[in-house]
Amino acid sequence: MKTLLVYYSNQKNIRSLCEDSAREGEVDVLELRERYDRSALSTVTVGAYLAVRGLGSKIDPIEINLDDYDTIILATPVWHGSPVPAVNAFLHKANLRGRVVSGLLLYDGRHAAKAMETLRERVRLAGGVCRDVVCVSAKELREKNCDVFSFAKTSTCLAPVLS
Repeated sequence: MKTLLVYYSNQKNIRSLCEDSAREGEVDVLELRERYDRSALSTVTVGAYLAVRGLGSKIDPIEINLDDYDTIILATPVWHGSPVPAVNAFLHKANLRGRVVSGLLLYDGRHAAKAMETLRERVRLAGGVCRDVVCVSAKELREKNCDVFSFAKTSTCLAPVLS
């Protein structure tokens, strides 16, 4: 079985750090894309409201078979203390039963504990087992020039389960 990195990013540099994770072939990468461009104003108003309420946004169809993966790393920014609407939409649609999920919050805010617990609960509701959730700031990833999967592998609590 394999590991899948599922992520959402509205920042070009984070997107490239996630996409760079696929270079070594140890992990497949799936970007969650909203069907419309979200402005900064929409992010802090409608986006934050949807995130806090656990509601999803309209995302492009997921054209990957989740049955091929036993480990999923879910990387998401945090909007108003919650995973973003695109990640909520993924969790509403995905059947994570039998999969181990590790969360990676791209966040350096004060309410990290709330965001961590929210993500754990939403993964549980999708049927997955959330092994752990850690926070890392986008700034830290850029400074280390580290792709997201490499960071996850070096964080012992996020190391993928090896078959």
